[in-house]
Amino acid sequence: MMRKVVFLFWLFALSGWCVDFFWDIEKAKTTEVVQVFPAYQSTINWTQGKIRCEVRLPFSPNSSPNIGKTRAQIESEVRNELRDRLVKTMGYVQISDLFLLRDYYSLQSQIRSELLEGVNNAFYYPLIHEKNFVKGIAELDFFGPKGIAQIFFREIARVSLSSYIQKQRDLAWYDGVIVDVFLYSQFLPSLYFRIYDEDGNLIYGPEIVEESVLLNQGVCEYVASLGSAFQSRRLGTKVFYVVPLSLRGRNPTELVISRKDARKLLANAKTHEALRAGRVVVVKPNP
Repeated sequence: MMRKVVFLFWLFALSGWCVDFFWDIEKAKTTEVVQVFPAYQSTINWTQGKIRCEVRLPFSPNSSPNIGKTRAQIESEVRNELRDRLVKTMGYVQISDLFLLRDYYSLQSQIRSELLEGVNNAFYYPLIHEKNFVKGIAELDFFGPKGIAQIFFREIARVSLSSYIQKQRDLAWYDGVIVDVFLYSQFLPSLYFRIYDEDGNLIYGPEIVEESVLLNQGVCEYVASLGSAFQSRRLGTKVFYVVPLSLRGRNPTELVISRKDARKLLANAKTHEALRAGRVVVVKPNP
């Protein structure tokens, strides 16, 4: 953590203390899947797996004889506003085809308490004092030791895909999957991304992925372009590329692929190892 803070101070110094130096949303959207919430000056970045909020409040240090008290007060206001915006923005995180995060937040007190603790443990960047303003940034991770996704990945029932394995020799196997949803602008990223075949059989989802992978990386990686998908570190060199037949779910967070593609993908047991390791990338162009 200390190294990160030192690096940030160095970065701000080089950038003239510009809060937007390392974050150009329009540039990011060429490769990353980003939801923008102008009312909160916040984003949900599905590629990075984090929520980011910004606050900019007026500050005139010479307006009060007690400059120290005034500075402490404005810094407290900035942090409280950042916290409030994180809470409001994370409510829009799509958990599954049925629920947004705010549904859990409003109905389950235990989950609400854990989510608020996660917000308190978010990373709050050092405040930036610029002319007559104070700027603040906060980031809340989905994944990792302090990620909020762990709240939603508990007690997931495991599903085996062994019935698809064929015993012929020299069957093709894959160490990565690219799912291209460029035809479906309505598709919504979610924490519980799932793929089914035409018969309604689960082909991929959190039930397939190893728990440690879910907690640290999520069920898949979302990117905004096919070029970014092929450059993903999540994939190997033998990539299975598929375009879904249709969307599925009350909210379109799930996909359906053909029986033929499902059988081809799952025929070799080696591919199952890649799926358990979460080696799936979803191409979702931004609107």
